[in-house]
Amino acid sequence: MFDAETAAGPPLERLDDGVAAIHEASISILEELGIEVRHARARQLLAAAGAAVGDDDVVRVPRSIVADAVDSAPSRFTLHARNPENDVVVGDGRPVRAPGYGPSHVYTLDGERRRARLADYERLVKLTQSEDALTCVGYRLCEPADVPRERRHLETLRRSLTLADKPVMASTTGAERARECLELVGIAVGDPDLGRPYVAGLVNTVPPRSTDEAMLAGLLAYADAGQPPVVTSFTMAGASGPPTVAGSVAQANAETLLGVTLTQLVEPGTPVVYGLSCSPVDDRHGSLSVGSPESALAVPLAAELGRAYGLPTRSGGGLTDAKAVDYQAGFESTFLQAVTAFGGVDFVLHAAGVLESYAAVSPGKFVLDCETLRYLDRFAEGYAVDEDALDLGTLAATEPAGHFLEATPDGRFHDPAIVDKRSHDDWGADGAPSVRERARDRVRALLESYERPAIEPVVERELEAYVDARGG
Repeated sequence: MFDAETAAGPPLERLDDGVAAIHEASISILEELGIEVRHARARQLLAAAGAAVGDDDVVRVPRSIVADAVDSAPSRFTLHARNPENDVVVGDGRPVRAPGYGPSHVYTLDGERRRARLADYERLVKLTQSEDALTCVGYRLCEPADVPRERRHLETLRRSLTLADKPVMASTTGAERARECLELVGIAVGDPDLGRPYVAGLVNTVPPRSTDEAMLAGLLAYADAGQPPVVTSFTMAGASGPPTVAGSVAQANAETLLGVTLTQLVEPGTPVVYGLSCSPVDDRHGSLSVGSPESALAVPLAAELGRAYGLPTRSGGGLTDAKAVDYQAGFESTFLQAVTAFGGVDFVLHAAGVLESYAAVSPGKFVLDCETLRYLDRFAEGYAVDEDALDLGTLAATEPAGHFLEATPDGRFHDPAIVDKRSHDDWGADGAPSVRERARDRVRALLESYERPAIEPVVERELEAYVDARGG
């Protein structure tokens, strides 16, 4: 007899009691081993809550402080955009996706690999605005070498705010840069007091068991302003973490929980994203391997832990170690994208364009990654099984050995933007274009058809004046 219950496949949640074991290991790290906190105010906040601060700035945090902090953080929040139609909810089951973060190099459409420039940043923002698979502009889409470092956070954020009207991220490197970015966002959205969440900021720890003074200053600045930090421990298993997935995740979880705790000690209820990323170091070459199966194993585990804590999560993305837009880039990125999507991650950085283990970005791969995301979104939609979908009337009206070509309404099936579904003859008659050529054509078409979102001229002038006044 048919049993529908046996038709369910195995979920990505694979640990059961293992999540509790990792949590307890992380609490032991926090309570017994401690984490170095390189920021005076952060240490004071923890000490006032009951943590023990050593002379070496290593802080040991009781589990009760962590539990209270986790309980006070919201399980979901709205990240508001300059255009309210583009607001997103972080933690409602639909992933918020932003492009790659921090690459120093760019692959041009002509195949050249070079240092990133401000013009590349502008093109990437325009692509992000144009691609519906991406719902957040992100930050540091590339590192433009032609902009002085002291101005870079302002020049890039100004472009994110004017060339797009989706939610943004901004700098967390130091209190001054963080406050400047927060003020710039306040100008753009017409809310200088930042009365609701408008901008997220990535805050990384320093594994093993340490935190950076500048990053903590940024975290505290965001929390003071009620803006959501995305707290993430990026641990390299076998280098900055133990040589096992479980051990590295336990360490990373402890570091992330410390950051989450600090946000709530500043102000209970402050929105925060729980982030965890863990990739191994390839012991043959001594290189980071973000496109590995072990990286993928950590992604749904991060989502499981976040759900256990009742926090929105960040992990995964379209990650690859490939040095070109080739088969390796395609299968590694699609593998990680699928695990991220079906693992239930809420906030996805590195969703498009990543090459070379985060070190480079490719506009061609950017649009191919967005193609993958649309495939995954269509798969996640599923299909109806009801009277209309079964459509027995159409079936009955069709003769045996007939066809349904005239009965299929337009738009029922997914229509890809890049991949070629034509016959071999039609494809050959069109010049036999490769997928990389089609991706290049899509990039050019998107940039040619890009329409700059509306912004009040007085606001744009104020943004420009702010950047000029503080950019040195």
